[in-house]
Amino acid sequence: MRTFEYRLYPNKQQAHLLMQCLKASRILYNEMLEAVKTQYEDKGTFPTKYDLTAQFKGRGGNQVPATTVQTLADRLSKALKRFLASKELAMNVGFPRFKSANRWHSIQLRQYGSSRDVWLDEDGKHLHVPAKLGKSLKIKLHRPLEGTPKTAHLVLRADNHWYALIVCQTEPQTEHFLSTCAHPDIGIDVGLKSFLTDSDGHTVENPRYYRTSQKTLRRKQRALCRRKKGSHRRRKAAKNVAKTHLKIARERRDFHFKTAKQYTQRYHHIAVEDLAISNMVKNHHLSKSIMDASWGAFLDILEAKAESAGHQVIRVKPHYTTQKCNKCGELIQKSLSVRTHICTSCGSVADRDVNAAKNILGKAGVRPSGTVSVGSPVELKSPQL
Repeated sequence: MRTFEYRLYPNKQQAHLLMQCLKASRILYNEMLEAVKTQYEDKGTFPTKYDLTAQFKGRGGNQVPATTVQTLADRLSKALKRFLASKELAMNVGFPRFKSANRWHSIQLRQYGSSRDVWLDEDGKHLHVPAKLGKSLKIKLHRPLEGTPKTAHLVLRADNHWYALIVCQTEPQTEHFLSTCAHPDIGIDVGLKSFLTDSDGHTVENPRYYRTSQKTLRRKQRALCRRKKGSHRRRKAAKNVAKTHLKIARERRDFHFKTAKQYTQRYHHIAVEDLAISNMVKNHHLSKSIMDASWGAFLDILEAKAESAGHQVIRVKPHYTTQKCNKCGELIQKSLSVRTHICTSCGSVADRDVNAAKNILGKAGVRPSGTVSVGSPVELKSPQL
Protein backbone atom coordinates (compact mmCIF):
# COMPACT_ATOMS: atom_id res chain seq x y z
CA MET A 1 0.00 0.00 0.00
CA ARG A 2 1.25 3.46 -0.92
CA THR A 3 -0.17 6.88 -0.05
CA PHE A 4 -0.05 9.77 -2.51
CA GLU A 5 -0.53 13.30 -1.19
CA TYR A 6 -1.91 16.13 -3.32
CA ARG A 7 -2.77 19.74 -2.58
CA LEU A 8 -6.44 20.76 -2.70
CA TYR A 9 -7.71 24.22 -3.66
CA PRO A 10 -11.27 24.55 -2.30
CA ASN A 11 -13.18 27.80 -2.71
CA LYS A 12 -14.57 29.66 0.30
CA GLN A 13 -17.84 27.75 0.40
CA GLN A 14 -16.12 24.38 0.02
CA ALA A 15 -13.58 25.28 2.71
CA HIS A 16 -16.45 26.17 5.03
CA LEU A 17 -18.17 22.83 4.37
CA LEU A 18 -14.91 20.93 4.99
CA MET A 19 -14.39 22.71 8.30
CA GLN A 20 -17.96 22.04 9.40
CA CYS A 21 -17.54 18.34 8.61
CA LEU A 22 -14.22 18.26 10.47
CA LYS A 23 -15.78 19.78 13.59
CA ALA A 24 -18.91 17.62 13.46
CA SER A 25 -16.94 14.40 12.92
CA ARG A 26 -14.80 15.16 15.98
CA ILE A 27 -17.92 15.65 18.09
CA LEU A 28 -19.36 12.38 16.79
CA TYR A 29 -16.14 10.53 17.64
CA ASN A 30 -16.22 11.90 21.19
CA GLU A 31 -19.87 10.86 21.54
CA MET A 32 -18.96 7.35 20.38
CA LEU A 33 -16.19 7.19 22.95
CA GLU A 34 -18.63 8.32 25.63
CA ALA A 35 -21.00 5.52 24.58
CA VAL A 36 -18.14 3.01 24.78
CA LYS A 37 -17.26 4.12 28.33
CA THR A 38 -20.92 4.02 29.41
CA GLN A 39 -21.44 0.47 28.13
CA TYR A 40 -18.23 -0.70 29.77
CA GLU A 41 -19.30 0.77 33.13
CA ASP A 42 -22.77 -0.81 32.85
CA LYS A 43 -22.04 -4.20 31.26
CA GLY A 44 -18.26 -4.58 31.39
CA THR A 45 -18.04 -5.04 27.61
CA PHE A 46 -17.05 -2.90 24.65
CA PRO A 47 -19.39 -2.36 21.67
CA THR A 48 -18.17 -3.51 18.25
CA LYS A 49 -17.79 -1.16 15.31
CA TYR A 50 -21.05 -2.57 13.91
CA ASP A 51 -22.86 -1.70 17.15
CA LEU A 52 -21.48 1.83 17.03
CA THR A 53 -22.39 2.22 13.36
CA ALA A 54 -25.97 1.11 14.04
CA GLN A 55 -26.25 3.32 17.11
CA PHE A 56 -25.03 6.46 15.32
CA LYS A 57 -26.67 5.79 11.96
CA GLY A 58 -28.04 9.02 10.51
CA ARG A 59 -26.26 11.19 13.09
CA GLY A 60 -24.09 12.83 10.45
CA GLY A 61 -26.88 15.20 9.47
CA ASN A 62 -26.08 17.72 6.74
CA GLN A 63 -22.40 17.88 7.60
CA VAL A 64 -20.90 14.37 7.84
CA PRO A 65 -21.33 11.73 5.08
CA ALA A 66 -22.77 8.38 6.17
CA THR A 67 -19.64 6.43 5.22
CA THR A 68 -17.49 8.84 7.24
CA VAL A 69 -19.61 7.99 10.30
CA GLN A 70 -18.82 4.33 9.64
CA THR A 71 -15.09 5.09 9.47
CA LEU A 72 -15.31 6.89 12.82
CA ALA A 73 -16.70 3.72 14.40
CA ASP A 74 -13.96 1.69 12.73
CA ARG A 75 -11.29 4.12 13.94
CA LEU A 76 -12.47 3.94 17.54
CA SER A 77 -12.75 0.15 17.38
CA LYS A 78 -9.14 -0.13 16.18
CA ALA A 79 -7.99 2.20 18.96
CA LEU A 80 -9.69 -0.05 21.53
CA LYS A 81 -8.09 -3.17 20.05
CA ARG A 82 -4.64 -1.59 20.21
CA PHE A 83 -5.27 -0.55 23.81
CA LEU A 84 -6.35 -4.06 24.87
CA ALA A 85 -3.46 -5.70 22.99
CA SER A 86 -0.97 -3.37 24.68
CA LYS A 87 -2.46 -4.07 28.11
CA GLU A 88 -2.02 -7.80 27.55
CA LEU A 89 1.66 -7.15 26.89
CA ALA A 90 1.87 -5.20 30.18
CA MET A 91 2.70 -1.98 28.34
CA ASN A 92 2.04 1.36 30.03
CA VAL A 93 -0.61 2.78 27.67
CA GLY A 94 -3.62 5.00 28.21
CA PHE A 95 -7.24 4.48 27.27
CA PRO A 96 -8.39 6.19 24.02
CA ARG A 97 -9.11 9.78 24.93
CA PHE A 98 -11.46 12.47 23.76
CA LYS A 99 -10.18 14.50 20.84
CA SER A 100 -9.68 18.24 21.14
CA ALA A 101 -9.73 20.50 18.08
CA ASN A 102 -5.95 20.52 17.74
CA ARG A 103 -5.84 16.70 17.71
CA TRP A 104 -8.33 16.18 14.91
CA HIS A 105 -7.26 17.07 11.37
CA SER A 106 -8.65 14.54 8.88
CA ILE A 107 -11.85 13.36 7.18
CA GLN A 108 -11.83 9.80 5.86
CA LEU A 109 -13.73 8.83 2.72
CA ARG A 110 -13.96 5.07 2.67
CA GLN A 111 -14.82 3.98 -0.89
CA TYR A 112 -12.79 5.19 -3.88
CA GLY A 113 -14.47 4.75 -7.26
CA SER A 114 -16.71 6.40 -9.79
CA SER A 115 -20.08 7.44 -8.30
CA ARG A 116 -18.89 6.39 -4.82
CA ASP A 117 -17.42 8.46 -1.97
CA VAL A 118 -14.44 9.90 -3.80
CA TRP A 119 -12.89 9.70 -7.26
CA LEU A 120 -10.78 11.75 -9.64
CA ASP A 121 -12.27 13.47 -12.65
CA GLU A 122 -11.15 12.35 -16.09
CA ASP A 123 -9.14 15.54 -16.61
CA GLY A 124 -7.31 14.95 -13.31
CA LYS A 125 -8.06 18.49 -12.13
CA HIS A 126 -10.99 17.87 -9.79
CA LEU A 127 -11.65 15.43 -6.94
CA HIS A 128 -15.27 14.37 -6.58
CA VAL A 129 -16.42 14.13 -2.96
CA PRO A 130 -19.88 13.97 -1.32
CA ALA A 131 -22.03 17.07 -1.73
CA LYS A 132 -21.75 17.70 2.02
CA LEU A 133 -18.03 18.40 1.46
CA GLY A 134 -18.29 20.56 -1.65
CA LYS A 135 -18.96 18.01 -4.42
CA SER A 136 -15.96 18.89 -6.66
CA LEU A 137 -12.63 20.08 -5.22
CA LYS A 138 -9.84 21.45 -7.36
CA ILE A 139 -6.72 19.28 -7.01
CA LYS A 140 -3.12 19.56 -8.24
CA LEU A 141 -1.82 16.18 -9.48
CA HIS A 142 1.92 16.84 -9.48
CA ARG A 143 2.56 13.13 -10.16
CA PRO A 144 0.39 10.26 -11.42
CA LEU A 145 -1.21 7.70 -9.15
CA GLU A 146 0.30 4.21 -9.05
CA GLY A 147 -1.67 1.08 -8.33
CA THR A 148 -5.37 0.78 -7.50
CA PRO A 149 -6.85 3.57 -5.33
CA LYS A 150 -8.77 2.19 -2.36
CA THR A 151 -9.60 5.05 0.02
CA ALA A 152 -8.83 8.72 0.66
CA HIS A 153 -8.32 11.14 3.53
CA LEU A 154 -8.86 14.91 3.42
CA VAL A 155 -6.32 16.45 5.80
CA LEU A 156 -5.97 20.00 7.11
CA ARG A 157 -2.29 20.77 7.76
CA ALA A 158 -0.80 23.41 10.04
CA ASP A 159 -0.25 25.70 7.05
CA ASN A 160 -4.08 25.94 6.84
CA HIS A 161 -4.13 24.13 3.47
CA TRP A 162 -6.18 21.06 2.62
CA TYR A 163 -4.54 17.95 1.17
CA ALA A 164 -5.91 14.73 -0.30
CA LEU A 165 -4.15 11.53 0.78
CA ILE A 166 -5.10 8.75 -1.63
CA VAL A 167 -4.19 5.23 -0.49
CA CYS A 168 -3.39 2.87 -3.37
CA GLN A 169 -2.78 -0.86 -3.45
CA THR A 170 0.39 -1.57 -5.41
CA GLU A 171 1.74 -4.82 -6.77
CA PRO A 172 4.62 -6.24 -4.68
CA GLN A 173 8.00 -6.25 -6.37
CA THR A 174 9.80 -9.56 -6.90
CA GLU A 175 13.02 -9.68 -4.88
CA HIS A 176 16.21 -10.09 -6.85
CA PHE A 177 18.12 -13.35 -6.50
CA LEU A 178 21.83 -13.33 -5.74
CA SER A 179 22.52 -14.99 -9.06
CA THR A 180 20.70 -12.33 -11.05
CA CYS A 181 21.14 -9.13 -9.01
CA ALA A 182 24.42 -7.39 -9.75
CA HIS A 183 24.05 -4.88 -6.93
CA PRO A 184 26.43 -5.33 -3.96
CA ASP A 185 25.52 -5.42 -0.27
CA ILE A 186 26.28 -2.79 2.35
CA GLY A 187 26.09 -2.14 6.09
CA ILE A 188 24.81 1.14 7.55
CA ASP A 189 25.48 2.57 11.00
CA VAL A 190 23.29 5.53 12.01
CA GLY A 191 24.65 8.09 14.42
CA LEU A 192 24.51 11.66 15.71
CA LYS A 193 27.82 13.18 14.63
CA SER A 194 27.09 12.02 11.08
CA PHE A 195 23.61 10.86 10.17
CA LEU A 196 24.91 7.56 8.81
CA THR A 197 28.14 5.85 7.85
CA ASP A 198 28.28 2.85 5.55
CA SER A 199 30.72 -0.02 5.30
CA ASP A 200 32.26 1.51 2.15
CA GLY A 201 33.46 4.48 4.20
CA HIS A 202 30.92 7.03 2.93
CA THR A 203 29.16 9.35 5.37
CA VAL A 204 26.02 11.48 5.18
CA GLU A 205 26.10 14.58 7.34
CA ASN A 206 23.46 15.06 10.01
CA PRO A 207 21.32 18.08 8.95
CA ARG A 208 19.91 18.70 12.48
CA TYR A 209 16.79 20.48 11.23
CA TYR A 210 15.27 20.98 14.68
CA ARG A 211 18.52 22.23 16.21
CA THR A 212 19.02 24.81 13.45
CA SER A 213 15.41 26.04 13.83
CA GLN A 214 15.46 26.36 17.61
CA LYS A 215 16.17 30.10 17.55
CA THR A 216 13.14 30.70 15.32
CA LEU A 217 10.96 28.44 17.45
CA ARG A 218 12.11 30.15 20.65
CA ARG A 219 11.12 33.56 19.31
CA LYS A 220 7.71 32.38 18.08
CA GLN A 221 6.92 30.45 21.26
CA ARG A 222 7.74 33.47 23.43
CA ALA A 223 5.37 35.53 21.31
CA LEU A 224 2.73 32.84 21.83
CA CYS A 225 3.16 32.90 25.63
CA ARG A 226 2.66 36.68 25.70
CA ARG A 227 -0.78 36.41 24.09
CA LYS A 228 -3.93 36.26 26.19
CA LYS A 229 -5.49 32.79 26.38
CA GLY A 230 -8.57 32.43 24.20
CA SER A 231 -7.76 35.48 22.11
CA HIS A 232 -7.58 35.66 18.32
CA ARG A 233 -3.94 36.78 18.46
CA ARG A 234 -3.01 33.71 20.52
CA ARG A 235 -4.61 31.39 17.96
CA LYS A 236 -2.72 33.21 15.23
CA ALA A 237 0.57 32.87 17.14
CA ALA A 238 -0.11 29.16 17.76
CA LYS A 239 -0.60 28.60 14.02
CA ASN A 240 2.69 30.39 13.38
CA VAL A 241 4.51 27.99 15.74
CA ALA A 242 2.78 24.99 14.13
CA LYS A 243 3.91 26.12 10.67
CA THR A 244 7.54 26.07 11.81
CA HIS A 245 7.16 22.55 13.20
CA LEU A 246 5.51 21.46 9.94
CA LYS A 247 8.41 22.90 7.93
CA ILE A 248 10.94 21.02 10.10
CA ALA A 249 9.03 17.75 9.67
CA ARG A 250 8.82 18.22 5.91
CA GLU A 251 12.54 19.01 5.58
CA ARG A 252 13.46 15.96 7.64
CA ARG A 253 11.13 13.66 5.69
CA ASP A 254 12.47 14.95 2.36
CA PHE A 255 16.03 14.29 3.55
CA HIS A 256 15.10 10.76 4.65
CA PHE A 257 13.54 9.91 1.29
CA LYS A 258 16.46 11.25 -0.73
CA THR A 259 19.01 9.46 1.42
CA ALA A 260 17.06 6.19 1.38
CA LYS A 261 16.64 6.29 -2.40
CA GLN A 262 20.37 6.45 -3.14
CA TYR A 263 21.01 3.30 -1.07
CA THR A 264 17.99 1.25 -2.12
CA GLN A 265 18.78 1.74 -5.81
CA ARG A 266 22.48 0.87 -5.51
CA TYR A 267 22.56 -2.07 -3.08
CA HIS A 268 20.85 -5.46 -2.88
CA HIS A 269 21.00 -6.22 0.84
CA ILE A 270 21.20 -3.28 3.28
CA ALA A 271 22.15 -4.29 6.82
CA VAL A 272 21.11 -1.96 9.66
CA GLU A 273 20.88 -2.19 13.43
CA ASP A 274 17.57 -3.12 15.05
CA LEU A 275 17.66 -0.22 17.51
CA ALA A 276 15.47 0.09 20.63
CA ILE A 277 14.98 3.82 20.12
CA SER A 278 12.33 4.12 22.84
CA ASN A 279 14.97 3.03 25.36
CA MET A 280 17.72 5.21 23.86
CA VAL A 281 15.73 8.44 24.24
CA LYS A 282 15.61 7.89 28.01
CA ASN A 283 19.12 9.34 28.00
CA HIS A 284 18.19 13.00 28.50
CA HIS A 285 21.58 14.20 27.26
CA LEU A 286 21.01 12.70 23.82
CA SER A 287 17.22 12.40 23.50
CA LYS A 288 16.72 15.66 21.62
CA SER A 289 19.41 14.83 19.07
CA ILE A 290 18.09 11.28 18.63
CA MET A 291 14.55 12.50 18.00
CA ASP A 292 15.88 15.19 15.66
CA ALA A 293 17.69 12.56 13.58
CA SER A 294 14.52 10.39 13.60
CA TRP A 295 16.28 7.08 12.91
CA GLY A 296 13.09 5.05 13.25
CA ALA A 297 11.28 6.97 10.51
CA PHE A 298 14.32 6.74 8.24
CA LEU A 299 14.64 2.96 8.66
CA ASP A 300 10.93 2.49 7.91
CA ILE A 301 11.30 4.57 4.74
CA LEU A 302 14.44 2.61 3.84
CA GLU A 303 12.54 -0.69 4.12
CA ALA A 304 9.62 0.57 2.04
CA LYS A 305 11.82 1.93 -0.77
CA ALA A 306 13.99 -1.21 -0.76
CA GLU A 307 10.89 -3.36 -1.18
CA SER A 308 9.69 -1.25 -4.12
CA ALA A 309 13.15 -1.61 -5.72
CA GLY A 310 13.17 -5.40 -5.25
CA HIS A 311 15.92 -5.20 -2.61
CA GLN A 312 15.95 -6.04 1.10
CA VAL A 313 16.78 -4.39 4.42
CA ILE A 314 18.15 -6.74 7.08
CA ARG A 315 17.97 -5.70 10.74
CA VAL A 316 20.59 -7.19 13.03
CA LYS A 317 21.12 -7.06 16.79
CA PRO A 318 23.20 -4.00 17.76
CA HIS A 319 25.22 -5.77 20.48
CA TYR A 320 28.99 -5.02 20.33
CA THR A 321 28.92 -3.61 16.80
CA THR A 322 30.91 -0.58 17.99
CA GLN A 323 33.28 -2.33 20.39
CA LYS A 324 34.15 -5.34 18.24
CA CYS A 325 37.04 -5.23 15.76
CA ASN A 326 35.77 -6.08 12.29
CA LYS A 327 39.03 -7.87 11.36
CA CYS A 328 39.99 -10.02 14.34
CA GLY A 329 36.83 -9.90 16.48
CA GLU A 330 38.58 -8.51 19.59
CA LEU A 331 36.38 -6.41 21.90
CA ILE A 332 37.89 -2.95 22.34
CA GLN A 333 36.03 -0.92 24.95
CA LYS A 334 35.62 2.73 23.96
CA SER A 335 33.47 5.61 25.16
CA LEU A 336 31.20 7.67 22.92
CA SER A 337 33.81 10.45 22.70
CA VAL A 338 36.40 8.12 21.11
CA ARG A 339 35.85 8.42 17.37
CA THR A 340 38.68 6.18 16.12
CA HIS A 341 38.81 2.40 16.46
CA ILE A 342 42.31 1.17 17.34
CA CYS A 343 42.64 -2.57 17.86
CA THR A 344 45.31 -3.58 20.38
CA SER A 345 45.26 -7.15 19.09
CA CYS A 346 45.72 -6.86 15.30
CA GLY A 347 46.65 -3.17 15.05
CA SER A 348 43.71 -2.25 12.84
CA VAL A 349 42.90 1.48 12.74
CA ALA A 350 39.57 2.69 11.34
CA ASP A 351 36.87 5.25 11.87
CA ARG A 352 34.61 4.18 14.72
CA ASP A 353 31.44 4.30 12.61
CA VAL A 354 33.01 2.57 9.60
CA ASN A 355 34.12 -0.28 11.87
CA ALA A 356 30.58 -0.55 13.25
CA ALA A 357 29.07 -0.56 9.74
CA LYS A 358 31.38 -3.42 8.71
CA ASN A 359 30.39 -5.39 11.80
CA ILE A 360 26.71 -4.82 10.98
CA LEU A 361 27.30 -6.11 7.46
CA GLY A 362 29.12 -9.15 8.83
CA LYS A 363 26.27 -9.93 11.24
CA ALA A 364 23.80 -9.91 8.37
CA GLY A 365 25.72 -12.77 6.72
CA VAL A 366 25.75 -11.24 3.22
CA ARG A 367 28.56 -10.65 0.79
CA PRO A 368 30.52 -7.36 1.09
CA SER A 369 30.56 -4.89 -1.76
CA GLY A 370 34.32 -5.01 -2.26
CA THR A 371 34.46 -1.28 -2.88
CA VAL A 372 35.83 -0.07 0.45
CA SER A 373 37.25 3.40 -0.02
CA VAL A 374 40.72 4.30 1.24
CA GLY A 375 41.38 7.33 3.40
CA SER A 376 38.92 9.63 5.12
CA PRO A 377 35.18 9.18 4.57
CA VAL A 378 33.63 11.07 1.67
CA GLU A 379 30.20 12.65 1.97
CA LEU A 380 27.61 10.93 -0.20
CA LYS A 381 25.40 13.64 -1.68
CA SER A 382 21.65 13.13 -1.96
CA PRO A 383 20.38 13.47 -5.55
CA GLN A 384 17.49 15.78 -6.31
CA LEU A 385 14.26 13.89 -7.00
